[in-house]
Amino acid sequence: MQSVNLKLPSSTGTEMAGTIDFPDAPPKAFALFAHCFAGSRHTPGAARTSKQLTNFGIATLRFDFPGLGQSAGNFAETSFSQNVRDICAAAQWLEENYQAPQLLMGHSLGGAAALAAASCLPSLRAVATLGAPFDPAHSVLHYADKIGEVDTHGGVEVVLGGRSLTISRHFLEDLAETNPEEYLHKLRKPLMVLHSPVDTTVGIDNAQNIFLKTRYPKSLVALDKADHLLTKQGAAARAADLIGAWAEQFIVPDYTPPEVSASQARANLAVGTKLGVVVRSNDRDVKVDRRKEDGGKGQGITAEGLFMSALAAATTQAIKEAAKGLPLDDVVVEITHIHDTVFERHIELKGTLSPEQRRALLAASKTSAVESFIHDAHIVDTLK
Repeated sequence: MQSVNLKLPSSTGTEMAGTIDFPDAPPKAFALFAHCFAGSRHTPGAARTSKQLTNFGIATLRFDFPGLGQSAGNFAETSFSQNVRDICAAAQWLEENYQAPQLLMGHSLGGAAALAAASCLPSLRAVATLGAPFDPAHSVLHYADKIGEVDTHGGVEVVLGGRSLTISRHFLEDLAETNPEEYLHKLRKPLMVLHSPVDTTVGIDNAQNIFLKTRYPKSLVALDKADHLLTKQGAAARAADLIGAWAEQFIVPDYTPPEVSASQARANLAVGTKLGVVVRSNDRDVKVDRRKEDGGKGQGITAEGLFMSALAAATTQAIKEAAKGLPLDDVVVEITHIHDTVFERHIELKGTLSPEQRRALLAASKTSAVESFIHDAHIVDTLK
């Protein structure tokens, strides 16, 4: 995975800070992520979810709304409606510079903004929200005791995430004029609503109301034991896994891997890694890397591991094939790299087998295709 920082224009022309998390291979599709109220693209909900989605071949642009994070602008001059337009502006920039987003995600108030923005993005094929409020005005309810100061001073200063921000009269009036049922009724995209049943910041009833007011196809999924900000270890990654698996049925790949026949394996360097490699064979991708002590980052199976895995699998299959009709319950094969080109193979046969049957199966273990390759393979190199 590779994360690239960049700059892009907001709907008003101010500069927004963004990050695209790229998968190891060329992206199958691009996505857009809108962060939570007063948060940034680096909050766990945005960063961890986007990074985890790279495992599904999806590249995600996450950005800071104006006046937040590392983006230019004054938060007091922004509004929910402007954030909706900022999402549309980010999608347009993504289309002009990479590919139009097929998946739109939003966390908390960013989720409400994503729902409102979805109807302006024709490229979308799916929308997902995490802990989103039904009514965007919910985001300021925790500061209800201070909102009265707006009439006196034109704004109220609050501390969010360790920083002081001003909630302006304009911001509150815009929220008051926002009717969620209007944009929810317009949503014509497959929707996944993820919400924690124990969310004490935005209650689960918000997810239920969103689900009731939107059209099918839609899914309501409980993020068990997750906190609102998804800071609990594994919460954001689990949400990404749910979104990625669900979105695959709707996404049309922008990139199709080159065809690799059943008798081939194809490897290329993994994006953003030192020695990482993506190997494709049998229509599957396998990430390969060296261990940290060998100069890699340990973010994939090693080449030696692939060899040992192939030998263990082929040995097990050869024994299973030869055991037809025999009382064999299970086979456990362990391959250990001793040193240099020396490997130890340990075979455990489980079942009520006679000594003769065990000897026959042990002999069969040496007939696997991989074993014959080790002795007979002849490699002819070609260079393009």
